[in-house]
Amino acid sequence: MASLASCSVVRQIGSLFEGSSVAGLSDRQLLDRFTAQRDSVAEAAFAALVVRHGPMVLGVCSELLVDRHHAEDAFQAVFLILAQKARSIRDPDLLGNWLYGVALRTSRCAKIRLARRCKNEEAGSMLHASSSI
Repeated sequence: MASLASCSVVRQIGSLFEGSSVAGLSDRQLLDRFTAQRDSVAEAAFAALVVRHGPMVLGVCSELLVDRHHAEDAFQAVFLILAQKARSIRDPDLLGNWLYGVALRTSRCAKIRLARRCKNEEAGSMLHASSSI
């Protein structure tokens, strides 16, 4: 089911680029389209930003979070933050830089959370093992 949905999204994004509805637009123009309306134009603009900056964001997340699944979670979190804060970005022409910083901070926080959770799980398993002896 998930692969069917992702194929559909890829097809829709491809058709948007072929139809030139978002091709050649700057990051500022795409952000303006995304924030100005809530319809298929806004979705296409956001999808274009993900396609444009996604590889860089995923690269940053993968660099810091070795596990692919954790990197993908951080990647999604970065674009969720973009969707929430799109209106408040000071300089939309520097969106790539902004996304890089968000990806870096998001991945670092995830790495700290994962290490803390791992440490807590180890402590819990040691406590459980010592109480069963």
